[in-house]
Amino acid sequence: MTTGIDELVVPYDPTPAVNRVQRWQRMLRSRLISLGISVLILLLVFIWQRDRLTANPTGTIVVYGVILLAGLGWALFCWIALRRSRAVVAASGRGTALRVTRAGIELADRQLGWSQLAVLTTAKGVWPSGPVLRAVGVDGSQVDLPLEQLPVLPATLDTTVRAYSGGRHGLDLSGLDA
Repeated sequence: MTTGIDELVVPYDPTPAVNRVQRWQRMLRSRLISLGISVLILLLVFIWQRDRLTANPTGTIVVYGVILLAGLGWALFCWIALRRSRAVVAASGRGTALRVTRAGIELADRQLGWSQLAVLTTAKGVWPSGPVLRAVGVDGSQVDLPLEQLPVLPATLDTTVRAYSGGRHGLDLSGLDA
């Protein structure tokens, strides 16, 4: 006797978000090391050429300021990205992220029957994570789930939703084009 597949169950996969945190940590570390080296070089140049640099303090201050502000700007950008990436990891779910059955769809612990689902689409996400999978109910409520937390391709989700909903719904992938 053969049994069919009754549902698609997709667990959360925090691996891409964790990898992003590690990448931003490495980038911040390298930016701070670069900034430290720049400060050391500027200090050595100042000590070595003190008389010439103090003769024209405005030019010295401008050049030193630009170099230090550029390094600080990069380090600040990396720090902000690291904090946002850590927030994404902390907010990632555990367990089942998505379940598609013949009765409907469960997305991030929110169950919607096929008759309750208005549209299933992809949308632009918030930086640093990418696009989201968005389920909008007929009552206007919506549930978002970052696509990077799903270990399946969007086309697989589209095909599965079309099959289990009997062709009534599909995944609108146009949000990935933007």
